[in-house]
Amino acid sequence: MKLTHYIAGLLLISSVSLKAQDSYASIMKTKPDTGKHFDHKMTDGFVGLGFVLGPQQTGSTVKLGSSREFIVGFGMGYKFCKYDGLGLDIYYKSTDFYLKQDSTKVLPTNAQHQSEKIAFNNFGGLVFDRIYMGSVFLDAGFYLDWAFDTKDVTWDNSNNVGNPNSTTTKTINSPLSFTNSTNYGLTFRFGKQRGVSLYFSYRLSKVFNPNYNSNQSAPNTSGAQVLTPYPELPPYVLGIVLGNH
Repeated sequence: MKLTHYIAGLLLISSVSLKAQDSYASIMKTKPDTGKHFDHKMTDGFVGLGFVLGPQQTGSTVKLGSSREFIVGFGMGYKFCKYDGLGLDIYYKSTDFYLKQDSTKVLPTNAQHQSEKIAFNNFGGLVFDRIYMGSVFLDAGFYLDWAFDTKDVTWDNSNNVGNPNSTTTKTINSPLSFTNSTNYGLTFRFGKQRGVSLYFSYRLSKVFNPNYNSNQSAPNTSGAQVLTPYPELPPYVLGIVLGNH
């Protein structure tokens, strides 16, 4: 995703947050909080950027720091009391895993490139329970992603692919047949109700279809090819979110 898209999203959420904050301030001036009444409605609007973390497996090692995630979404919920409520967020999420190019690489093949990434574009939903503590909040929830677009993107020097008219050649292979169409996991968020917060997600599902062969295995004694699923990608993402919760 282009940098301008990130900036546009940040500006949009910032304006929404400021407007909500002004509205909240005007309400407080005209109607002081007695502690006996509260607004049952919860609203969400957010944009965030995170980085891939976690254990790595030989054959699918990624570049930490370069592998990242962009997320933008909105949602609503219901407060059962002043300090707790349940909510639902809907979002778009893009996650890029930049692969290390070395002799152990098998994802998606053992061919090495100048640069390569496995990219997932997802629509998803998050069901969460949120606890309010003054001006900050803490929530935990379960998410489900649908990967509507998956691709393997490679960049190579032009002299490596026999094209003298360009310095770099970009190749895209999409969609990927060896990935699962849905993924699920847990998400935790902590921060200011209006402003910056941290988020941490933990993918519980496997990215790759276990019934798909990585094509790196040799035939067994009967002459049939041994099934070798792809090594999994890191399951954690840690990032920051700017929004109105």
